[in-house]
Amino acid sequence: MDKRKILFILKSEYTPSARIRFLDLFPFLERAGIGFEVEYLPKSGSNRRSLFKKGSGFCGVVLQKRLPSLWDFKVLRKHARKLAFDFDDAVHLRNASPSENELEYVSSTRARRFRRIVGASDMVLVANNVLADAARAAAPAAEIAVIPSSVDVSPYPRPEDVAGTFSSPPVVGWVGTKVASTHLLHFVPALRKARAEEDFVLRVVSNGDFDISGLNVENIEWTLEGESRDIRGFDVGIMPLSDDPYSRGKSSYKLLQYMAAGVPALASAVGMNVEVAGEDGRAAFLAASQEEFTIKLLELLRDSETRRRLAFNGRSEVEKKYSREVVGLEFANVMARFIEG
Repeated sequence: MDKRKILFILKSEYTPSARIRFLDLFPFLERAGIGFEVEYLPKSGSNRRSLFKKGSGFCGVVLQKRLPSLWDFKVLRKHARKLAFDFDDAVHLRNASPSENELEYVSSTRARRFRRIVGASDMVLVANNVLADAARAAAPAAEIAVIPSSVDVSPYPRPEDVAGTFSSPPVVGWVGTKVASTHLLHFVPALRKARAEEDFVLRVVSNGDFDISGLNVENIEWTLEGESRDIRGFDVGIMPLSDDPYSRGKSSYKLLQYMAAGVPALASAVGMNVEVAGEDGRAAFLAASQEEFTIKLLELLRDSETRRRLAFNGRSEVEKKYSREVVGLEFANVMARFIEG
C-alpha cells in the first residue's frame, strides 16, 4: 500500500463536477506530494464492487456524489482504509425544481443511503455550508470540510471599463446544461417584463437550443475550450434559481464564473448565492423574487456605475476565496489531513 496515494472514484467522465471539483485540482495534490489514481464509477454492479475492492491498495478512497446501495456500500467500506464522500448538490433529495411542493423533494431511499455513507465516512467534502448542514443533520459526528467549487481566473483579464464595452443591444448571458435550463425557463416571465422596457439579447451557452417567445434568444453551443470566451461576451450574467430545497444546495458555479470574468452578475437569493454575492449584494446583485429579478436586471442594464462596481468587486471576491489557486491549496491541505489524521 502506498501511504500517500488516494483512489478517487468519480461519478462520470462526462459530469462537469468531476472536472470542477477534482480533475482541475489534482495538480495541487502533485505539488503536495500526494499520489492519486482516478476511476469512474461503473454502471455494472459487479464491476463497481470489483473497483471498490481495489481500495485496499490505497491509503484512502474518495467517492464522489453517488449514493451506494447497501451491498455496494458494505464492499466499499470494508476495503477502504479511509473513506471520504464528496457532494456538491443536494444528493439526499429528489430534484423536483422548481416545484413549490416540498414533499416532491423527499426520497426515503436517497435519505437512507445518504445517512449511511455520510455516517460511515472518515471525512465528508461539501461545496457549501448548506450541504454541510445537511451532512451534520444526517451524521452529527461527521468530520466535514467545505471545499467550494473553484474558477480559473487566468483566461479573464481584470475588468477595467465595463460600461465602455457594453454591447448594443446589451447581452444578458446564461451558461449551463440543458438539464439545468429549468431554472432559466422558470424565470422567462421576469425576463420578458425586463425586455418590454429595455432591449437586450438573451445569449444562452448550452448543449441545448432555446426558442423563447417574447425574447431575442441567441444560442451558442457550449464547449470547454470556448466557455471563457463566450462568458467574456456577456454584458450581464444571470443565475436564476427557484427557492426550493434542492436549489438551496447549488454550488453557485455559474455566478462564480461570471464574477471571475468581470461580468456584472444577477442571481437569485438562494443558498450559496447569498454568501458569494456578499453583504448587500456587494459582489453581485441578488433577487428574492421574479419581480425583484426584473427590477435588478433593468438597473444593471441602465446603470454603468453599478455594472463597473459589481465587475470589480465580483472579480476581487473570486480571487480571494474561489480562485483555483486558493481552493486548490485548501484541497491539498484537506487531503493531507484525510490521509494522515
